[in-house]
Amino acid sequence: MLASTPTFLARWCAWRERPFTPRVTPRSVLVVLFGVALLCCGLALGRSACADERAPTRTYSLGECLALTERNHPALFAARARLDAMRAQLEEARVAPASFVGLSSRFGVVPNAPAGSQPSPDFVTQGVAVGLGPLFQVGVSATVPLYTFGKISSARRAAEAHVRLGEWDVEKERQQIRVDVKRAYFSLALARDMAHLAEDALSKLDDAIASIQKKLDEGDGSVDRADRLRLEVSRDELLARIADAKRGATAASGALRFYTGIQTGFDTPDEPLTRPATPLGDVVPHLAAARLHRADVNRARAGVAARSAQVDGARANMLPNVGLGMRFDWTFAPGVQVPVSGFDPATAGPQLTAAFGIEWPLDFLTKNARVHQAEANLDEARSLERLALGGVAAEVEAAHAAAVEAATREENWDRAVRRAKSWIVAVQDAIDLGTKDERALVEPLRIYVLARASQLQALMDTHMTRAELARVTGWEGGGAT
Repeated sequence: MLASTPTFLARWCAWRERPFTPRVTPRSVLVVLFGVALLCCGLALGRSACADERAPTRTYSLGECLALTERNHPALFAARARLDAMRAQLEEARVAPASFVGLSSRFGVVPNAPAGSQPSPDFVTQGVAVGLGPLFQVGVSATVPLYTFGKISSARRAAEAHVRLGEWDVEKERQQIRVDVKRAYFSLALARDMAHLAEDALSKLDDAIASIQKKLDEGDGSVDRADRLRLEVSRDELLARIADAKRGATAASGALRFYTGIQTGFDTPDEPLTRPATPLGDVVPHLAAARLHRADVNRARAGVAARSAQVDGARANMLPNVGLGMRFDWTFAPGVQVPVSGFDPATAGPQLTAAFGIEWPLDFLTKNARVHQAEANLDEARSLERLALGGVAAEVEAAHAAAVEAATREENWDRAVRRAKSWIVAVQDAIDLGTKDERALVEPLRIYVLARASQLQALMDTHMTRAELARVTGWEGGGAT
């Protein structure tokens, strides 16, 4: 091994000194093209990813958020699926008479029975003697109901009532989802307003702290370290409010993205909360609207209609069905010429029969129990209807009173905010004139932040109580946001 080392080094040095002559082969060309294609794909993917990152964020208004939620919310998809199932049941009830049509058929082999032969009762002996032939029979039977004493019509009415119930179930789910979307939307606006309020007050406190610190550094005896600490404590309180506002904004934004189905590039207008543009009005129109548009009331009415139709159907089942029965048969067995066991050649070929008939199952005890059960279900549905009509008035009055209280509270806090602003301006003027120092700014600033935060919360409550009033009445035009 040691002896061969110089030889190896000499060969390696000779290889390094010879000129490089590239060899172009089909394989090398394919490798180069494949590498270029991979490079181009990587650049395209990187460019698209950067484009996605630079995609502008779109702001969605409250109306757009509500429209997107009504198209994309899973709960509404589930309610619409239940409604489709009820509509399928209605379609089944409408085509119920067509279900009395049936088709039967059989095919096989039978021993041949030529004319003049004596058929044997033994299938094997007869088949060995004269052979086997094909047999094919087909029959179509139909029963046309002429009078069922209301069985078909009651089933159809019950299915139609169930469809109406499903439609109001979708409407109830939609109204509840609209309340959830408005809560998230206004919560996001409230959180942003709270953050802006805290940042505005924080800038004033920072200026006051800097001024007191400057006086302390200059040795001014009119202020001391406790004054600076008092301002710093107020500043820490505002920082905590800012953190809480950011948490609320993140939670509300996540809820809106889930409701609307828009996961990227989603935002809402950064606008301050304002009062609803539509006046609230009196409670009487809301009470009347609830009796007409409230989803729970209409669901109860549809339930009464469905239970009433089921009672009529249960009573109709006690009576017979009158109808026309028809049957068409066709038999093919060319090898059978004389009657054999189970088949008569005289019945071969097409045959049509029709006759009137009555069908009347006589299980009266079972049917009577079903009538009692249907009547009990109807009594329950009527009681629930009375409960819905009676309870809706209390809910509407409570929701209307809450909306009035929130609006009144917001007006009072608005006056407090204006007075606190005037107080801050007066103190700031006194500080500029030198008659007061920065310590006098703490109290009016604290009052202003408290009053403005309370006003913002009252605005939020005003919008949400209006939304709840719209839900309990089913009336969006009654002062809803």
